[in-house]
Amino acid sequence: MFDIHHYDFTDAEIAAAAAADRLLSLEVEFNRQCNYRCPYCYAAASEQVPAQYDPRVIDVAVSQAAELGARKIVILGGEPFLFKGLRDKVSMIRARGLGVEIHTNGSIMTAELASFLFAQGCRVVVKFNTRNPAVHELLTGVKESLDNSLNTLRLLQEAGFSEDMLGASSVISADNIDEVVDLWKYLRQRKIRPHFEILTPQGRLLSHQELEVDLRRLQAVFTEIEQYDRSIGHAWDAQPPLVGAKCLRHTYSALINAEGEVFPCVGIDIAIGNILAQPLAKILRDSVIIKDLKNHLEMIKGPCRVCDKAASCYGCRGAAYQLTGDYLASDPLCWRNADKQAQIQALPMAALPYIPHRPPMAMVEKIVKAGVTHVVSAVIRPDNLFVNGAGVLDRAVIPELVAQAGAAMDSFHYDGRVRPGFLAIGHAIRCSRDIHCGDEISITLSEDNILDNWYQLNFSISNQLGELCAQGEVNVCII
Repeated sequence: MFDIHHYDFTDAEIAAAAAADRLLSLEVEFNRQCNYRCPYCYAAASEQVPAQYDPRVIDVAVSQAAELGARKIVILGGEPFLFKGLRDKVSMIRARGLGVEIHTNGSIMTAELASFLFAQGCRVVVKFNTRNPAVHELLTGVKESLDNSLNTLRLLQEAGFSEDMLGASSVISADNIDEVVDLWKYLRQRKIRPHFEILTPQGRLLSHQELEVDLRRLQAVFTEIEQYDRSIGHAWDAQPPLVGAKCLRHTYSALINAEGEVFPCVGIDIAIGNILAQPLAKILRDSVIIKDLKNHLEMIKGPCRVCDKAASCYGCRGAAYQLTGDYLASDPLCWRNADKQAQIQALPMAALPYIPHRPPMAMVEKIVKAGVTHVVSAVIRPDNLFVNGAGVLDRAVIPELVAQAGAAMDSFHYDGRVRPGFLAIGHAIRCSRDIHCGDEISITLSEDNILDNWYQLNFSISNQLGELCAQGEVNVCII
């Protein structure tokens, strides 16, 4: 049937997997089709999504996950049960010895399908936000969605599912906050494992901010549930974003979408590679983001870094990224940071504190975006040392301009620790348009580590009209 060892991981197992660059689980979107319109969904309200996967993605993802030591595949959507051929894929995954965990909205279930899932040893987690039919419909955008969830849970239990393998997922929002504690108790009493979490501010939620809940209110709910669980033998410490659990998923898991793109998680929606172009092992091994999150004790910024829970918690990295533009920022949605919001910096921010240069030598002005690709802005001012009598920036200064942008991003990445200087060497630079005094330019760059302290900055520079001015590579050495 199933081995619970496939589905749940100890702290020691997580630490060992992270140290060895192995996986314990892999989240795979089997499709992006969905028959619900949940207002808190991470999908954008107007998003156009493919009907199905590239047919190679699932098999490649499962094969490479198995090679990296994964014990389970978490099947996401869309709605996974709308995916044609789901049963064949489930059988294939189980035949490889991996567990299967499926997250569903509960709209598509039959007794026969429930029996198949039980026979395959799957874990199934069903959307169940409230016991109030009207509120459930508001949170799913579909009539009779509560009946669907209740029916699915009933069919799964009748098929033999126990608490270890049957769960109910809920997001904590302003619409259901008053009944979250009772809903948790209801599920515990019926031997259904609760999977509750706070909202991540992205996708459709950006148009439904009325669903957000005050941090102190969240703390009170988490604490009340913690006390109840302790009274029935479930001991855990309350901390966001998950009720009754910790999230260190970036140290042992990743997400693959419909096109094969790899992401740290749903919340950090920065593509770090594609499994149809590179092996997953190489993508994860080479990703600066993954390295940073595995080394979170050194890399997380602000109050989260000095929190007494820092060894076992880094807040919600998705919330940090969505709210600040920086996946290493402190989590603004943790109640421990409720009175420390001023200590959590958000992009865009001034670049000058992050570079060793000073005016008029300093040219970059703002750090706009950080990730796999960075964006730094600059304004070519009248006192610029490199502007000629005609008001045109000398093209020979472009490597210096790019190096300053790289220096700003380097210091920003390391929490403001400004290194003394860069040696910059430009090559393969192609200029297509002059940069003039008064221009507001955007420098977009990514970096490749060449050797030791040498990096290649791949860049493009555009003006305020979006016109490309220059592109190429600059090699920099951190002195």
